Amino acid sequence: MTEFDALIAGEAEPEAKPWDRPWLITFCDLFCLLLAFFVLLFSMSSVETGKWRAMKQAFSKHQESAFESGAENGGSQRPMGGVKPEPGLDLGYLGAVFEAHAKNNLLLQNAVIYRVGEKLVLSLPADLLFAPASATLEARGGTALFDLAGLLRNIANEITVVGHSDPTPVSSAFASNWDLSLTRAAAVAGALNHAGYARDIGAFGVADSHFKELPENLSWQHRLELARRVDIVVTPSQGAP
Repeated sequence: MTEFDALIAGEAEPEAKPWDRPWLITFCDLFCLLLAFFVLLFSMSSVETGKWRAMKQAFSKHQESAFESGAENGGSQRPMGGVKPEPGLDLGYLGAVFEAHAKNNLLLQNAVIYRVGEKLVLSLPADLLFAPASATLEARGGTALFDLAGLLRNIANEITVVGHSDPTPVSSAFASNWDLSLTRAAAVAGALNHAGYARDIGAFGVADSHFKELPENLSWQHRLELARRVDIVVTPSQGAP
């Protein structure tokens, strides 16, 4: 009896062939994907710090060598993160202009103009701008700043205003000389902006922290008068619009 005859007679079952059960292919694919997924999770959860440091060090050396080779070939040696500000007008020229302008203005004749390193300082006596122990601009102080702003608004150099005070303890509405000097600096910066200087102006108060820098051969009263001042500091670079 052949196998087919035995099957017809019910005495034997046909042998199952792989293609008779196609679901096994899908099952094997799914099992392989799950295995790959768990292997991937395991590899991500166990980082070898030694190899990571070695790779990081090698990458850093590669970046340094690339930077040095670029510099040797005429490339820029300045880091990409730094942005060099645009230069403004020459401070020597501005100093001469300020001095000529101050000579022709009665309110600015007592101003002191000098250089400190890469900065030009226009020092205005506080008595010209404010009443004693006050941060409200006097009429003549506002006039002097309006005239000065007409000159400053024609330059693009960065400007900061620094308020000073004498070491005498303040006896007014201000908490301290620091508060008084900062409020005066902010008042001068605001007046210059309102008068036409359209760029940003920084305002700082230093109280009497620079009092010891004044010449000691001057009389005490003269030193107190010089200490009460507001400095307009001009830098060689352009200010933010």
